[in-house]
Amino acid sequence: MSTLKIQPTAFALSSSVRQLGFFNLKLPRNCVASSNHFSRYGTRRALTVSMSTTSSTPLEVCVKSSTTAPNKPGDCPFCQRVLLTLEEKHLPYDLKLVDLAHKPDWFLKLNPGGKVPVIKLNEKWISDSDVIAQALEEKYPDPPLGTPPEKASVYGLYAVVYALTMWLYMLSTRKY
Repeated sequence: MSTLKIQPTAFALSSSVRQLGFFNLKLPRNCVASSNHFSRYGTRRALTVSMSTTSSTPLEVCVKSSTTAPNKPGDCPFCQRVLLTLEEKHLPYDLKLVDLAHKPDWFLKLNPGGKVPVIKLNEKWISDSDVIAQALEEKYPDPPLGTPPEKASVYGLYAVVYALTMWLYMLSTRKY
């Protein structure tokens, strides 16, 4: 078993801060900063800094280990979804890499199905990336990662239009 410790940070800088080059930014605790910046080309950029308000106890997460690189997470998109959710919410986690070709006994004891990802929330092991993402969203609502309700109907409409377009295309190309 390989274990990586991810330590919580005092504050998390957004990608816009990294793009602007504010690497030595010192802020007091519990501070939220925002600013406008004009680059030499006249475009306006926003500077955002958000604080992490999570507990110091890291969450235990089991993900697929890489088959080509030792001590690295594998190429499972479901595991990547959970890890991205944890990173975006700035949650500390203890990453356990599982070799799916040779599943260890300790992993099969906590997850008899042997599937990854698995996370320990509220002293209970949860599997399935959709369920994990929803549980993390409910337990740690800030920052919200779900689709806003005002945009959900637009995304649903796109899916319906796409499905109808594909159905009509299949009907029109069908040979009798």
